[in-house]
Amino acid sequence: MKRIFLLTILCLGLTAQAQWYSGTSQKTGLVLCLHLTDSTADLYSPMQTADPIPISKWSLVDGRLTLECKSIGLMMELTQRGSTLSGHWKQGLFKEDITFLPTDTLFSLQRPQTPQPPYPYDEETVTADYTDSQGNRVHLEGTLTYPRNPGAGGVSRQYPCLVLVSGSGQQNRDEEIMQHKPFLVLADYLTRRGIAVLRYDDRNMGASTGPLDSADTRLFAEDAEAMFRALKGNPHVDPARLGIGGHSEGGAIAPMVAARNKEVKFVVMLAGQGCTGRDVLLQQNEAIYRANGLSERLLAVRMACMHDLFALPAGSSQKNHKAVISRYTKDLSKAEIDSIGLGRGTAAAFKEQMESRWMQAFLALDPADYLSKVKCPVLALNGSKDCQVLAHPNLDRIKTLCPQADCRELPDLNHLFQHCTTGSPDEYTLIEETFAPEAMQLIADFIHGTK
Repeated sequence: MKRIFLLTILCLGLTAQAQWYSGTSQKTGLVLCLHLTDSTADLYSPMQTADPIPISKWSLVDGRLTLECKSIGLMMELTQRGSTLSGHWKQGLFKEDITFLPTDTLFSLQRPQTPQPPYPYDEETVTADYTDSQGNRVHLEGTLTYPRNPGAGGVSRQYPCLVLVSGSGQQNRDEEIMQHKPFLVLADYLTRRGIAVLRYDDRNMGASTGPLDSADTRLFAEDAEAMFRALKGNPHVDPARLGIGGHSEGGAIAPMVAARNKEVKFVVMLAGQGCTGRDVLLQQNEAIYRANGLSERLLAVRMACMHDLFALPAGSSQKNHKAVISRYTKDLSKAEIDSIGLGRGTAAAFKEQMESRWMQAFLALDPADYLSKVKCPVLALNGSKDCQVLAHPNLDRIKTLCPQADCRELPDLNHLFQHCTTGSPDEYTLIEETFAPEAMQLIADFIHGTK
């Protein structure tokens, strides 16, 4: 699940006389880059996008650089000290000191697993147009990849097929995040091994359309089922070996569809939840703050406060949220309050997040409602260092609710199935690996074994 509600930090780099500079945010691990000439300034967040971020105004006078990006609420003040630029920048409530060093070019991320064309297999566009249960017209579009191996007499050969469903937050068919493309990498791996794969853009992303205001996990499950149905009769897909899998929220959606659609022949849950949505978010909060080095004393304060915030009745006032936070922070220093993410503005932000339709539905989501109804083979994989959907509590409950599930905890992998150090989301960007080969091999072996 990508809804982890952390501040999004942007990358900056600085220059005078056409010089690149780059620095690293110590709080997030993201690289910041800016290119400055005598007459232009270009701001970049290379870990997030290749496009420059608009600068509304800037100046470089007597070795002092100031710039503002109104569109993202960012301000920066830096002073030249020898060959470096040092100072601070802030974005909203976030503020950090930072130092930039000269470099030769814009920082670029390495993604060695991302496949490049030409591919040794074929692909085609698959679409689904349908009306969801709320009466909304939805258009979904994706890519089906399948082995290049026509059958005898020109008749298309049919292959086992996996439909992939992305995690929370609107994503394209590659499930792209910080220039990683997990679904493209997985689809390429599986298709090279004789398995067709359909991946699609979420509604209101890429080539897909459909309203989001009232959308929640169960509505996204309708989208996934529509794409699953779109493969019926496809000459490259074997209907007796057609399954559905997903990552994070998609890992909850896949068994949700299988519970009501008996044409689903197998399910793959990648970091899918077995616990309720409320428990997953509380587990996630504790794991991320612990992975980021918060002391056990302050972690206990953070978690006690979060439990009470989650317990507030729906529609509680911002005043009530502030009262809960104040009760737990009144004896803490400002630095301690900031370290546990309960500083100024938290009450309003938390209230807004909790009142969204998606969040209300996710908090109430209980896999017990559907996992016990899944009768087809199930593969459930979680990384041992996943801080967003923890392996033990979720895999244990998946196994309890769905006894035939093959549940595997994979050593040293995070939520994105990357080999990692701590599992914190702060690591995702700088890790070059997109998808651990051993995890992809398990998926391929499972699908081929469900004949």
